[in-house]
Amino acid sequence: MKLQLSKTDIVLTSIIAALLLVILSGTIIGLVSKKGSPGKNLRDADPEPTPREIENLNKHSDNKIAAFTGLGTIRCITAPEQDSKQEVNVGTAVVITPWLAYPQDDTVFFEELARKRILITGIFTNYFSTRTKLTLLSMNEDTIKQELMDQINAQMSLGKISAIYLTDYIFIE
Repeated sequence: MKLQLSKTDIVLTSIIAALLLVILSGTIIGLVSKKGSPGKNLRDADPEPTPREIENLNKHSDNKIAAFTGLGTIRCITAPEQDSKQEVNVGTAVVITPWLAYPQDDTVFFEELARKRILITGIFTNYFSTRTKLTLLSMNEDTIKQELMDQINAQMSLGKISAIYLTDYIFIE
């Protein structure tokens, strides 16, 4: 019994084989030319604001903290960069999932944080959208957090946040 393939089957098989060949050759070329560097921008994520992690953080500090997680995930576009040909490129998408540490028993300050959630989100969005990806990558993450914390605390009247943690800080190209 002979197996006969139709022209459509042959064309589809050829297309799949060609796609696999392109993907494989692109991967090999990227790795051999050293332009591809897997994991280049990986970072150690800050702890998730679970009760256990908050308890661990509180063990190492005299000031007991609680986590404000009401900001959720923030997505924005960095400032565009100019390449060597003086052409302006579109910025890079950045995804941030911050949570803010504040004094544990300060319910009044928690309410202020909740009321000013949109303002705080705007501070994050403005910060990342006014800087290029290269600028942000060249900055120390602690410096970024400190500058953001200073801007947020300047808008608060009933208390101050003590730290910013970023569980996600990802550039998407």
